[in-house]
Amino acid sequence: MSSSGSRLLTLVFTDLVASTALKSQVGDVAAGEIIGRHRARVTELAGRNEGRIIDWAGDGCFLTFETPSAAVQFALGVQEAHRVDATLPKVRIGVHVGEVIERRHDGALRIEGLAVDLAARVQSLATPGQILMSTEVFNSARQQMRGTGDGVLAWRAHGPYVLKGMDEPLGICEVGIEGLSPLAAPS
Repeated sequence: MSSSGSRLLTLVFTDLVASTALKSQVGDVAAGEIIGRHRARVTELAGRNEGRIIDWAGDGCFLTFETPSAAVQFALGVQEAHRVDATLPKVRIGVHVGEVIERRHDGALRIEGLAVDLAARVQSLATPGQILMSTEVFNSARQQMRGTGDGVLAWRAHGPYVLKGMDEPLGICEVGIEGLSPLAAPS
């Protein structure tokens, strides 16, 4: 195992909501086709926003982006794709920025560190259709994205949350498309 060093990245976790229930409702073949369409959209949107897919775990995906605004653009694209294609289940997305260690192991890129765990915890707070992020991502992306789009974006700060395994609270915020996003504080 070789280390490539430490760097600052924006980390994104996605999770397709109720994919197990989907399989029991429509069967493995039909569910596989739906999940495949979701994966294709995630892959396309990651490429469009210069993201790297690090790992797929079932229908969930772990990605990295160079900037918070690119990660948020990706997340909004996924949210919109799921709105346009009503056959796709809702997706939960969590975004965090932090210092990570990049390692190569057997040719595969591994991204490790506390920031990865925090991004996964942020995603676990999200409800179906919700894009949650840490305050750091919110502040950076909102500033960079100001004046872009057609005014349909809503930004909400939900306050501090103590995440599993953490002593200090993390500020949790949300961005979403008006009328589509929950825009509600997670429980």
